[in-house]
Amino acid sequence: MKGPVFNIPNLISLSRIPLAFIACVFLVQKEIIPVVIVILIGVFSDVIDGSIARKTNSISDWGKIFDPLADKIAIGAFIVTLAFLGGVPLWFVIVFLVRDAIIAAGGLYVAKKLGSPPAANRWGKYTSLAMSVYLTSASVSYMLDTTLWPSGLILAGLDPLGLLALGFVMVSLFVYFSESVTKLRMFRG
Repeated sequence: MKGPVFNIPNLISLSRIPLAFIACVFLVQKEIIPVVIVILIGVFSDVIDGSIARKTNSISDWGKIFDPLADKIAIGAFIVTLAFLGGVPLWFVIVFLVRDAIIAAGGLYVAKKLGSPPAANRWGKYTSLAMSVYLTSASVSYMLDTTLWPSGLILAGLDPLGLLALGFVMVSLFVYFSESVTKLRMFRG
């Protein structure tokens, strides 16, 4: 694989993993402000890691793996914790985790066939942001033991932000699948 394993952008990406577990501890303890601060730091790190890599010409194959992997682990750990606490519906967690598993398996397959891991696309970034906003809202609702939305806006256990996040989850799965099929067809010529 091309590029260094541990450069600044990759370390920033990997920092999201321990941040997620710290956020989970604060969530279990119902510490609203620390949860929100840690989530915001994680979102900020997701925004700047790629930007720093591009500006410092330190884009690497490892970064193409670490960035989405850190997102999947961080969001996955947080959403599972929140579901365990009753803050999000279990079916949504299953949909999200299955989507992530499909994308990860597809990415590994494409990387094996093409010799380089596929870069994250904008829909993956949009999905991470939508999930972060939804999970922040859902965690605050859980910690306050209330809903931030009128009950008439709740559908299948999801508030409007959850439904928006679900939409991004499904669109990003479709986009990743379509892009992977296109790349593999081009490779086969």
